Amino acid sequence: MIGRTAFLLANRILAKQPAHRYNNEMALIPAVGRKSLRSRLIFTVLYLSLGFGAVSTVYPFLLMLSQSITSDYDQSHYDIIPRYLTRQDILFGKYAEEKFGGNIDQINAAYGTRFIKLQDVLPPSTTNPQAVAGWNSFAAALPSKYKTAGFAGNTASYSPSRLLDRYHAWLTDRFHGDIGALNRAYIEEDDSVLTVAPPFEQPGKHSWAPDNTVKTRDWVVFQKTLPQYFFIINRADPLYDTWLKEESGYSDVNALNTSWGTSYKDFRDIPLLAQPSGNTAQRHDWETFTRTKLPFRYAAVAPNALGDYQKFITNKYNNNVQKYNQAYGTNLKSLADVTLPSIDQIPSTGPPLLDWLEFLTVVPLKWFSADTVETRYHTQMPNSTNPSASKAATLPLLQGDWEYVQADPVPLRVYYATRNYTLVFGYMALHGRALINTALYCVLAVATALIVNPLCAYALSRFNLSYGNVVLLYLLATMAFPAEVTMIPNFLLLKQLGLLNTFAALVLPGVASGYSIFLLKGFFDSLPRELYEAGTIDGASEARMFWTITLPVAKPIFAVIGLQAFTTAYAAYLFALVVCQDQKMWTMMVWLYELKADGAPDYVMLAGMVLSSIPLLIIFLFAQRTIMRGIILPSFK
Repeated sequence: MIGRTAFLLANRILAKQPAHRYNNEMALIPAVGRKSLRSRLIFTVLYLSLGFGAVSTVYPFLLMLSQSITSDYDQSHYDIIPRYLTRQDILFGKYAEEKFGGNIDQINAAYGTRFIKLQDVLPPSTTNPQAVAGWNSFAAALPSKYKTAGFAGNTASYSPSRLLDRYHAWLTDRFHGDIGALNRAYIEEDDSVLTVAPPFEQPGKHSWAPDNTVKTRDWVVFQKTLPQYFFIINRADPLYDTWLKEESGYSDVNALNTSWGTSYKDFRDIPLLAQPSGNTAQRHDWETFTRTKLPFRYAAVAPNALGDYQKFITNKYNNNVQKYNQAYGTNLKSLADVTLPSIDQIPSTGPPLLDWLEFLTVVPLKWFSADTVETRYHTQMPNSTNPSASKAATLPLLQGDWEYVQADPVPLRVYYATRNYTLVFGYMALHGRALINTALYCVLAVATALIVNPLCAYALSRFNLSYGNVVLLYLLATMAFPAEVTMIPNFLLLKQLGLLNTFAALVLPGVASGYSIFLLKGFFDSLPRELYEAGTIDGASEARMFWTITLPVAKPIFAVIGLQAFTTAYAAYLFALVVCQDQKMWTMMVWLYELKADGAPDYVMLAGMVLSSIPLLIIFLFAQRTIMRGIILPSFK
């Protein structure tokens, strides 16, 4: 056993008395001198400088926190506290941006507004609760063909999306978390539920109709689970206005007014009526648009047109019922048995769709009309203004969304403040083994650094080796080269050893650190030799003295080295990607980079940075006293 002499000397090194003496004896300004005006001015300048330094450090961090809970709507405003947390008008603009995926054209088309950019989106100045209540009842009863699910996110692959969150959760329940079963049912090759995209929809296209695949049928079932506020109403007036402005041949609205005999101030003031009206030019333009450009599902054909349709089919197929049956997959005995098809049952491709689109161009105008959301609203709501007079009867979509935001703003604010973090955490938790790989890598890196480096430093310090200085110089030389220089040789060596895509490939190249060995050797050299002489007298082995005397004294230095090993392993990206290209071995930092490569916007990446910094912050907070002792202690003799 180590004798009492060695034990007392070791405790003397660990005692707090040296630090106490240091604080009193090594003070730059004596206690008496601190009361002078000059000393107080010096202290004031020092404190002001330190305060300014603290603010300059904290402010960027607070700004990063603020930006991590923003979106495309408000990321250009560098506020410490995002304005949507305190102002409902900004909260509404953020809600509209989320609902319409940041598309200002869709926002204007839905609300009948003329906002120029997202930041211009504001709530209405006044609302009519009775009109909003009537609109909500009307919208809830609309057929699904007039609705499109909103909140789908913007064009980025990994942007927050309330719709996708619900859809992926529904798919997980639908297929019991079995991605293989999902791929077989949908004929896809998705890596996880997170990569499954909804069916592609083009409700504004003239010839588009939903297909009859398993995925689309499931999508229809899923949409029935969504609340009413999730849906975007597909209006026809904006389609008509755009066609008049860009494709009808009118150079401006004045040319249209001259041709139509009207007095519209803007193309966006022109409604699409159920039936043509006005002079010959206006009726011609209405007919051209509704027959060839209006989505065919929004065009109504009266049952009285059955005879005209049968005549059209007879001419189309040369009165050959077998040819018709082959094209339609039916077994009619005569073309006289052909019925007028239901618009909602027309397939998305094939002869039935092509024949119907062609029939729309020849059906007698008396049996033809536009069956849009606007025409239905003005027909079913008796208090609505006649749309033929002006656009004063714009659907109260803007007022409805504003009332929804006003009704309960707190859940919206909480959602917007947490959604970026939820997305990043879900991405990390469900992709590969990012969290497990990172934890194991850090544990192994710290363990090996605290085993190999102290042993090497102790040997160089305790034993008078003839080649000790050469070894130390070689270790220090490794600090002269950046890590990127050794990356290729390390990769080639690990490849030859067959260690790629393993934890050994991550840990072994960084086991020995020239800086850590140099730091530890310098500290070991400063320890009193009496400690080891007393241990030798008491008959302690070298291993026992290393474990009982050296390690307890060097704990603060070990904390610094352990923290350095942890931060190096935790923040490793390029090296971790080079030596472990298998996604199953990727760490958090590699997946964060992949998240950016997949199209995540900047505010999502900032949320990822904040989340990734939390482990480092926690470790520093709990170990800061030990770390500071590791910085100060080597100065004591």
